[in-house]
Amino acid sequence: MRRWAVLTAIVAVGVFVGSQAATGATTKTLSFDVSAFVPYATTTTHAASPPCEPGHPTFDQADGEFKGSLLQFEGGMLFPIQLTPGATVTKLRFVAVDQSDDADSFVYLLRKSLAKGISKDDGYKVMATTHTSGNVLEVTRQFIDNTITAPVADPNNFAYYLELVNCGITVEPIGVQVTMTS
Repeated sequence: MRRWAVLTAIVAVGVFVGSQAATGATTKTLSFDVSAFVPYATTTTHAASPPCEPGHPTFDQADGEFKGSLLQFEGGMLFPIQLTPGATVTKLRFVAVDQSDDADSFVYLLRKSLAKGISKDDGYKVMATTHTSGNVLEVTRQFIDNTITAPVADPNNFAYYLELVNCGITVEPIGVQVTMTS
């Protein structure tokens, strides 16, 4: 009887300690201002059919960056990010003002393998994507993807970056957030 009491006490302590470790997870959100992204082109390299027509980045010189908003830009942009090793990415959030029913803006969270000996086109994965839709003037909205492919960050073996493809100057990207737990 005494053995069962001791065994039960050990199991109970193990369950308590195990549940404490699980509830001790921390959430971290990385925030990126889109006006700091680097322009490169209007097509994407990972979409079977690119969301926009091919072309070069276009800036309207009358606007550009204004108070952290990227105004009158059409094209593609990249931004490298550093994820916490071992953290699990849980959300990709995109904040924008979409003033057009015809043009949208797309954000991709991507990773590329840094392993040696693989083909240059291998080891590339779209982890998450979200995009604007609809037409709301002057008001920021959030577009979210909680479905993350290969969510555990491994910066020892992969490089991570964000890609933004803005299909029309009537969409004003504001910022991108990546949320993770560890």
